[in-house]
Amino acid sequence: MVGQEATSEAGTPAVSTTTKLIDDEDLRRLFDYWRVQRRGRRMPSRGDIDPLDIGWALSRIFLVDYTAAEGLVYRLAGADIASVFGRGNLKGLQPRDFLPPDRADAIEAAFMRVIEEPAVMVMRGMVYLRADRLPMGERIFLPLANRDRDAANGVLGMTVVHSETTGVPTVAAHAMPNFIPVDDIP
Repeated sequence: MVGQEATSEAGTPAVSTTTKLIDDEDLRRLFDYWRVQRRGRRMPSRGDIDPLDIGWALSRIFLVDYTAAEGLVYRLAGADIASVFGRGNLKGLQPRDFLPPDRADAIEAAFMRVIEEPAVMVMRGMVYLRADRLPMGERIFLPLANRDRDAANGVLGMTVVHSETTGVPTVAAHAMPNFIPVDDIP
């Protein structure tokens, strides 16, 4: 999955550049919540994320855990997300459990880049193309730290659908990810 690096006019990634990449107010709200939960650290941990704080987003968010032994596993996926894949729940599943291998590879590559760098990923366009759906929208992946807070081991994400498209998708409508290293986000 090829992405772009988001940089400011001065060539340095920044919050203003990130928020320029996000049109949806709810995605900005989740991004701001994630930033506040960092409390001066590179990224918050899963324990810093309180579902009561983000109740307005629960149907559209997902939490994915990563371990070398198990790979990427959905801990939570809101009803709006699970229904796209024809499921009531994605808990305990890996992307390969509900997507063909080539599509799962692309999704896993994006998750792993967010975890390994760590970086924030934002994208807009056909957000469910890999699931054979054509809705236009936006998505954000936010890394979550391990207990020692020195590395990421999970992702908090949100997908927002703005409209449905019909017909054959154009390349321009494909959602291209933008990655912003967490160390460049104040």
